[in-house]
Amino acid sequence: DEMFQKLVEQNPGILQQRLQLEAFTKQFEKSSYKKGVVLVIPIVFHIIHNYGTENISNQKVLDGLRIINEDFRKQNSDTISIVTDFKSIAADSEIEFRLAQKDEFGNCTNGITRTVSVQTYDADNGVKFLIRWPNNKYLNVWLVQNIASGAGGYAYYPGADSTVDGIVLRSDQFGNGYRSLSHEIGHYLNLMHTWGNNNDAGLASNCSIDDGVFDTPNTIGNTSCNLAAASCGSPLDNVQNYMEYAFCERMFTEGQKTRMKAALNFSLSGRNNLWTGSNLLATGTTGTDLLCKVDFTANRQIICAGSQVTFTDAS
Repeated sequence: DEMFQKLVEQNPGILQQRLQLEAFTKQFEKSSYKKGVVLVIPIVFHIIHNYGTENISNQKVLDGLRIINEDFRKQNSDTISIVTDFKSIAADSEIEFRLAQKDEFGNCTNGITRTVSVQTYDADNGVKFLIRWPNNKYLNVWLVQNIASGAGGYAYYPGADSTVDGIVLRSDQFGNGYRSLSHEIGHYLNLMHTWGNNNDAGLASNCSIDDGVFDTPNTIGNTSCNLAAASCGSPLDNVQNYMEYAFCERMFTEGQKTRMKAALNFSLSGRNNLWTGSNLLATGTTGTDLLCKVDFTANRQIICAGSQVTFTDAS
């Protein structure tokens, strides 16, 4: 929210577009949009590093990709522990993310780029000017060591200027079971926090703010996993929601699913081209794996005669 407010100060016209998106979303919620149709979003990970631990492996990127796909398709094994009050509305969002296999020029790619920069230590929107692929074709995610604001990650709602749109995330909060990227993609697809449009969980005043989703109860916002929390009286808080701060995330609701699908269908959102057949073809994400580049690693770079070297296929 802080980043978006700064954007509004620079360009107040964004607020009008936000109002249009909200009006479209209300109409979309009443429509009989096609359920059972999975929308595929091409994604690219830009690793901004200075040769430190932030320069994570391709395998860790694949692990992080697996987590977000499980979360958005309700295939995460921990759905079994969703509290009874919310189990029936835990949603398969029918949204899938695939690594780009073609870059913006149609060249072969594995959907992972690596850029050396000291900006990784104190990242903000500056990293987006180091490398960025067209936002109407790819979801850009920049992985860094640290973010200047102190956040674990941040994203913009639909409608942000194309030069800053996308997600910046600390690499140590990506993969390894973290749900931070699922949370940020929620913002990217027009979800607020469950307590509304601010970053301040725990305020009593949050009870009077709504997140625009019909099936998420009003809450002050939780910063610990108290599954019995009913912070605004009744009913229970949806503490296990990906848009909470409670760190026991398990689910999106059916209402959040509809809101995200609306953002992907709104013509001014900058999101409605991502999942089209022509864009999936252009980005190599139609579902057919392309082997357009041989890639392998060796466990040793210098050996003596008679020694052995092990090669690992990473294609």
